[in-house]
Amino acid sequence: MSYKLVEKLREQYRGTTKWYTHRWHYIEGCILKSYMDSYQLTGNEEDYRFVKDFIDGLYDERGEIAQLNLGYYNIDQIRMASLLFPLYERERDPKYRRVLDLLYQQLDRYPRTKSGSFWHKQNYPNQVWLDGLYMGQPFYVRYIKSFSGRADYSDTLGQFANVRRHIFDDKTRLYRHAYDESREMFWCDPATGQSPNVWSRAVGWFAMALVDVLELLDGEPADTQPMKIVLKELLEGMLPHRHPGGMWYQLVDRAEHPSNYLESSGTLMLAFAMLKGARLGYLPEEYSALGKQALDGTISRYVRDEAGEVLLGGICRSAGLGTKPENGQMRDGSVEYYLQQEQVVENNGHGVAPLLMCYNEVKLL
Repeated sequence: MSYKLVEKLREQYRGTTKWYTHRWHYIEGCILKSYMDSYQLTGNEEDYRFVKDFIDGLYDERGEIAQLNLGYYNIDQIRMASLLFPLYERERDPKYRRVLDLLYQQLDRYPRTKSGSFWHKQNYPNQVWLDGLYMGQPFYVRYIKSFSGRADYSDTLGQFANVRRHIFDDKTRLYRHAYDESREMFWCDPATGQSPNVWSRAVGWFAMALVDVLELLDGEPADTQPMKIVLKELLEGMLPHRHPGGMWYQLVDRAEHPSNYLESSGTLMLAFAMLKGARLGYLPEEYSALGKQALDGTISRYVRDEAGEVLLGGICRSAGLGTKPENGQMRDGSVEYYLQQEQVVENNGHGVAPLLMCYNEVKLL
């Protein structure tokens, strides 16, 4: 397949703020990661400068980031900080190290479940969502690897094991979106604590967390074999639900529902995990072809050039559980919620970021 439209989208996306906001936020953090990965792959200074200028623009004259709220425990805000590692390594500017230190110190006192996992946010007590592993764990591991001098990754290994223990459904061989250890949330199963449905993007976040953390732990004193088993098991559970065109549905195991649709962001995250996992040897080689099929299927269905602008469609704008803090929206985790109450949009960073990450990977094939 030709990836000319993807390359055109990559150039357009970097050149305008039409599709994202200049803010400290996990969505923009994922977009920037795709460009930093590209820089580290190709040495393209334009990619590096895009990331650096974006991050530097968030700092004030005192060298602080006003948008970063260290008094609020929110695992999402950790995601952006992973970009500060390569910036600090190259620039040696203490403003980057200062924020890294502050966020690591916040993790030291971050609220946890009784089994030891970080809460998703302080206003979601005792809850673990799959996406939280992607938001927090790569930062946590890289900080220890870069600065701590103790090389103890047992906490991270334990938190991945907790997800397998508490959020995986042994009957369906699929991961639910989230888990409430307290069993107090209205959306959870009173016996298991699990939320009721399998959201493709949630599974995608977790798959990406697995491959990125495994890469960081290469050569480190950590037994990563259980994580590799979890990665392969996750994908084996997902493959029977794959559409013949290579994509996955918004709700993975509800293909028959008339409102269900093939969703870009979850598919692309899974494609990235397969491509990278196979490249690094965490998955059998055949997963590389499966990842490319998922990527190509998404491009064929949802990428188009409209009046000179490249658009990626089929992206769920947002989804969560419980009361949304920003606007009070109640998200009940039902089938109807995922399929009818959240917008399907174009060029949202949830989809564009993993598209560009996949593009980086296929250039290595």
